[in-house]
Amino acid sequence: MSAVQVLKRIHILEVVAHNDQKENAMKLYVWYILLVFTTQITFGQKSNTSELSDFIGRLYVEGKIHGGVLIANSEDIIYKDAWGIAKKEDHTSLNGNELFSINSMGKMFTSILILQLVDEGIISLDDNLNDLLKDFKHPEASEITLHDLLAHRSGIRDYFLLQLNGEMPFDISKEEMLIEVANMDLKFKPGTKFNYSNTGYILLSLIVEKYREKNFYEVMEERIFNVLEMKNTFPKSELDSNQVSDYFKSDGSIDKLIGDDFGGDGGEISTLEDMHKFMSALGSVELLSPQMWTLAFTPHSFPKEVPEDAWPPPHQDPYGYGFSIMELPYDNTNSAKAVAHGGAGMGSSFAIRYIDSERIIINWNNMFKNPILIDLINFLAVN
Repeated sequence: MSAVQVLKRIHILEVVAHNDQKENAMKLYVWYILLVFTTQITFGQKSNTSELSDFIGRLYVEGKIHGGVLIANSEDIIYKDAWGIAKKEDHTSLNGNELFSINSMGKMFTSILILQLVDEGIISLDDNLNDLLKDFKHPEASEITLHDLLAHRSGIRDYFLLQLNGEMPFDISKEEMLIEVANMDLKFKPGTKFNYSNTGYILLSLIVEKYREKNFYEVMEERIFNVLEMKNTFPKSELDSNQVSDYFKSDGSIDKLIGDDFGGDGGEISTLEDMHKFMSALGSVELLSPQMWTLAFTPHSFPKEVPEDAWPPPHQDPYGYGFSIMELPYDNTNSAKAVAHGGAGMGSSFAIRYIDSERIIINWNNMFKNPILIDLINFLAVN
């Protein structure tokens, strides 16, 4: 039995174990860790795929993942699997084919839909928010450009942070939320700083609706999901919470998946394979012209411009239009440019695409973990 098979059995035992079996389960964890190292010594000629599986299994044991991982070179999937509990009540474990909330990774979709409008000459990156969306009546809307919204340089208050800080209710409607935000001072003068704003991306979705004269999700389906044959990607509102794995709070209780009716700031449902199709298509003329991709992947906002009280820290890499721009380890001696986006809320998620090598890493968790698997990035760089 391989080390991976052993660990699979252990984490299924974890699901079904009663309280009085916890001690035995912990002994099995220790046994697995010892087995991994024994396996590494005894079977030194294992394939890279086997080593990769064992390494990711070890990340699960160390508590660094609880969900799915996919690794690919362009369209070729090298690894796809998942680790942890799927449904606690049903005693089932994750298998890698689950539907999951992609959280803010959906901002990549929103950016592409906006850049398609720019590509077609319908709107311009220099257009101001007052002209683009007259219904958003912020007194400084005329000073905020489309460029500012895409690159998180608008200064518009982030509704989600306001909710987390108790300054805005969670059960507020989109219309009420936008009215409240429109009455708040900007965090800074537009274009002068870099501060992540979910509200800005909701405004982008409304711009898409205005100029396409269709519901935002209809446009997304027509212009991204259907084009790439992403058949398992859709808004949360179309899903019953029973169709997805349990999401766990920090205390181990189950969190209910809440439908997102705002649109634009992320939160769609997808699968590892659908997100792989999307990440493989980055740079493709199926979605955007080469000129628009260059703009999307050019850093427009930088960590040094982030206000001291900015949130969330994972978004303090340089940012283009809907993509973080990263320099990541690639092999023993070189790093390489990658584009990426993470997400947190219902669990946590992250998707990375190395631009030149086409290496792709996608992962998600159904409990909150650090979504950036730096240990895995480093492992792939030296193996």
